[in-house]
Amino acid sequence: MIGITSSHYKFGTLLGLSKTLSTIGQIIIAVGGLFAVLGLFSFIGGDSFTKPMGLLGLLSGLIMVGLGYIIIAYGQVIECFISIEENTHKTSEILEALQQKFPNLNS
Repeated sequence: MIGITSSHYKFGTLLGLSKTLSTIGQIIIAVGGLFAVLGLFSFIGGDSFTKPMGLLGLLSGLIMVGLGYIIIAYGQVIECFISIEENTHKTSEILEALQQKFPNLNS
């Protein structure tokens, strides 16, 4: 998890969006998993009417689970870019300090 730095203040909205996407993705996975399990039970033990409905529930649940994982991944991509920005900023500060301490380093 990302530590609290100045980037969190610069990118607070993006971090909020990232957490929101992760939460929505987790909810979609939970609901999709429930649909898939109920659909599977209905497909296995159902009659001629409930078997097709069970298969539809199973497939839609599996699709929801896949979409939930994709939504969570989008949230994590946002966090990854913020981490890259933080690391780049820290590296830039370190290089600047080294250049001030060793002015002949660039030559």
